[in-house]
Amino acid sequence: MKFKESLKLQNRFNTIIPGGAHTYAKGDDQFPESMPVYIDRGQGCHVWDVDGNEYIEYAMGLRSVTLGHNFEPVVKAAYNQMLLGTNFGRPNKIELECAETFLEMFENAEMVKFSKNGSDATNGALKIARAYTGRDMVGICAEHPFFSVDDWFICTTPMNSGIPGIMQNLVTTFSYNNLESIEKCLQKIQAKLPV
Repeated sequence: MKFKESLKLQNRFNTIIPGGAHTYAKGDDQFPESMPVYIDRGQGCHVWDVDGNEYIEYAMGLRSVTLGHNFEPVVKAAYNQMLLGTNFGRPNKIELECAETFLEMFENAEMVKFSKNGSDATNGALKIARAYTGRDMVGICAEHPFFSVDDWFICTTPMNSGIPGIMQNLVTTFSYNNLESIEKCLQKIQAKLPV
C-alpha cells in the first residue's frame, strides 16, 4: 500500500484541526500510526483512500451506515428531500411520519426522540438516568474508546483540557467482563463517593 497523498494531508489536517479530525473517534490517536488514511469515497462496505487503496470499512460511518455507503435508494430519497429543503427552523411533517413508523416497529415504546449523533443520544440517556435515579455519578466501561463529546466522558480522556476538574468526581469506571470491578463501580455510584 502507498500513503504518499495521505502523508501530505496528515500535516495539513493536524496543523489546522485539533487531533487531525473534527470527530474525536476519527482522530489520529484512535488508529495505528502506520495508517495515515484519508477516505476519498465509498461504495457499499468498501472505501478508497486518497491514495487509491481499497479497504473494507468496519467502522461504517462510526457504526451508523448499516446499509453501506452510497446505497442508491437512500441516496435518491435524500436527494429528493433535499430538493424540498432541509434543516428548517421548525419541524417538518416527515419527522412525524418517521417517528410514527419507528413506534409501529416497537410495540412497547410510547415516544421517540431522534438525535443528530451518538453523543447526543448518549447524553440524553445519561440525563434521563440521572433524573430517574437522582444520582449525579456515572459508571463507564474503561475499555470503551468513546461514549460522548460531553464533559462527563471527555474528562476521562487525555483530551480533557478546558473541562472543570470536578467533572472527574462524577465519573467512575469498571472493566469489561469483570464482575468485581462492576460491583466496586456500583458501590461508588450508590455512595456518591468521588472516584
